Amino acid sequence: MVARYRSFRSSAAELEISTSALSQMIAASESRIGVQLFHRTTRSVSLTDAGRQFVEAIAPAVSVIRDATERAGSQGDSPSGRIRVSASTGFARQSMPMFLSFMARYPDIELELKAEDRIVDIVSEGFDVGIRYPASVPKDMIAVPFGRPQRGAVVATPEYLLRHSAPKTPDDLLHHECIRCRLTDGTIDTWDFAFRNKKIRIEPKGRLTVNSGNMARDAVLSGIGIAFVNDWHVAADIANESLQKLLEKWVPVYNRPSLYFANRRNRSSSLRALIAFAREWNPDSSA
Repeated sequence: MVARYRSFRSSAAELEISTSALSQMIAASESRIGVQLFHRTTRSVSLTDAGRQFVEAIAPAVSVIRDATERAGSQGDSPSGRIRVSASTGFARQSMPMFLSFMARYPDIELELKAEDRIVDIVSEGFDVGIRYPASVPKDMIAVPFGRPQRGAVVATPEYLLRHSAPKTPDDLLHHECIRCRLTDGTIDTWDFAFRNKKIRIEPKGRLTVNSGNMARDAVLSGIGIAFVNDWHVAADIANESLQKLLEKWVPVYNRPSLYFANRRNRSSSLRALIAFAREWNPDSSA
């Protein structure tokens, strides 16, 4: 827990013990093992090289113990336990209705959803499940598609389109102010289009660069330029005519997102319940 949160205070709160008690437990472990596991200052906590190797080595065993504990405690009529989920901010918001319905069906299950726009190693960071596009799921993981297929949307405000002629082909975007998005690997996201047998990739040009769909939505609503976002980000804005879709026939449909998880033989009852729920989830139903 301390390795995950890099904080004695946060870890102690999660474990519902005092900070001093947790600190003493770690000190006792270091004394028993005979090596320092953490660098400590008044402002930060970080793993030593030995601590990092130790945490990586015990992670599978800790996971097995946790799963066994959850299975033992879930022999009643309803699955129980805790599930930790890692997702991008976009997928976290989009998946929230499913998770809320899941929790309504299984009142004994606790769920922690952490949203952050970086690539996360769910095993080493203590997550049970992640959410990504299928092509981005690590090869050693199992992926379960859920929800509806994804589609992009090229959008601008009516006011912007009064000042600038609407693009008729993707190449016309090179003459517009585009709101760019920087990916977690540091590169600028390209805009990919396809119509019939023709594919076009645009490297957008513009003065504003953001790193999330939410910021791109806020920026395009200001009228500064054109954005390419997931269509669910701007569905309400399109419905109330705050934004207009452009180049619709050129925008491809993408795969559904996937829940992904480690390929372990023994899974907790709560995780098995979530996997089954995701497989049957219908985003157009309130059930």
